Amino acid sequence: MNSKEKELHKFLGVAEQMSGYDGMDYFDGDESFFDDFDGDDFDGDDMSFSTGMSRPAQNVSDPYVISYQETTGANITAILFGYALYYPDTNGGNNPLTVITNLQGGTSYIGFVAQTSTKPLKIGKWRFQSTNLTQLSQTLTITHYDANGKSYSTPLNLSIMRDAYQFQSDILDVSKSIVVDSNTVITFLLLANTTIVISMFPTAILSAKAVLNGGTSLNTAIAPRLSGKNVSPVIINTNQRVAGERQIRQ
Repeated sequence: MNSKEKELHKFLGVAEQMSGYDGMDYFDGDESFFDDFDGDDFDGDDMSFSTGMSRPAQNVSDPYVISYQETTGANITAILFGYALYYPDTNGGNNPLTVITNLQGGTSYIGFVAQTSTKPLKIGKWRFQSTNLTQLSQTLTITHYDANGKSYSTPLNLSIMRDAYQFQSDILDVSKSIVVDSNTVITFLLLANTTIVISMFPTAILSAKAVLNGGTSLNTAIAPRLSGKNVSPVIINTNQRVAGERQIRQ
């Protein structure tokens, strides 16, 4: 093999290694779930994608979509989750006149909340939608309780979370990982005569049923990219070799 053939061989080897990173924007989400599917390592082969091997298809998260409608004409505190604290209240601790609807169907709102007692989950992406734009600048308080009396809270300020690539003023997409179980409560101010729709994209779920179906208890899938879909790709012109800082010897 002469010097030119060696140079070409090294160039192709480096380029092949780098090609395995082409799909890095899958980190945009995390990963979701199916009760009878083990999406953890795809058939358990623990394959590496750093050698240019094509990535297997990954499942996309199906959202939970809950609507809150304030009907009393006053600002109130709304509650999301909190099964251990508020069950069997059919409105989950919310004002009885607040209309809460599971827009995905299947179960009532309290049925959705009750599911967190047997299927804890991690939500990786959120969509908040309301025609009252002030509603989309509220701060959510995320609180985790323990039966020993301890608790800790974290604020999520929606007013600073808007994506620069979002053009719909009535929609706010947020990438924020929050682990939810029956002792998790999210509270926020629901403004008078306002409706807000909250879409939650789970990226992981613990399910004993998955084990019975031959899978694993932890199942994952990718949260979808919600904004920036129509943004033109960024093209970087460079005089650098594809190999970066690696020197290709003659």
